Amino acid sequence: MEFKDRLKTARKHAKLTQAQLAGRVGVNQTSVSDLERGKSQSTSYIAQIAQACGVSAIWLASGKGEMISGKPGNDLEFEPGPAITSPWRTIPIIGTAQMGAEGYWHALESADGYVEMPTRDKHAYALRLKGNSMAPAIKSGWVAVIEPNGLLIPGEYVMVRLVNEECMLKELLYANDVEVSLASVNDAYERRTIPVEQIELIHAVGAVCPPSKVRGRGSASPTRPRTRRAHLANQSSIQAIRRN
Repeated sequence: MEFKDRLKTARKHAKLTQAQLAGRVGVNQTSVSDLERGKSQSTSYIAQIAQACGVSAIWLASGKGEMISGKPGNDLEFEPGPAITSPWRTIPIIGTAQMGAEGYWHALESADGYVEMPTRDKHAYALRLKGNSMAPAIKSGWVAVIEPNGLLIPGEYVMVRLVNEECMLKELLYANDVEVSLASVNDAYERRTIPVEQIELIHAVGAVCPPSKVRGRGSASPTRPRTRRAHLANQSSIQAIRRN
């Protein structure tokens, strides 16, 4: 049984509509629909979906074990993951991304502090986020750590900047050689499908952290993210999506 089938089985077990499940999890109905149709292959909301449906998160994510664990309070338990081996890096906040309709990127002349996070991407940079298009999952004022060399995975967040300098942080639904489809967590903002030629760059979001994690405002040296010519010219990001 594939993930899309397990999700549909779990939702029906809980006697929830797609809209009801989306409301309990904090995503839009389109995201649930895409997951059940196999259009999106994964999601970062496994634990929330499992809790809403009353099923085992391990079963929902991998198909292992029983759908109903039979252990009260343990439905959300995951098998221990591997130890963090990525090096900790000091990641400068080099700009502000305005989320929402006609959002924009505002580059800073000097870094607005930095965050320290484990990442394998030595080109990682951070953006301070403004707007409510991703609320309640991501709040205005939080900081996104962007990984230009990270894989672009459907169901996870990406930072997109268009050739007209519009900037957005969205959930990636799908991508191909022709277009990229994005969704907001907030239902007030519609799903967007954008032709590839209108995209200047698209980078993976490695982490999102609260303002309390910002350190040393003004003390880190900014580094500019790579441009579309360096990152998208050979369509490597799009091909990575299609392989996953």
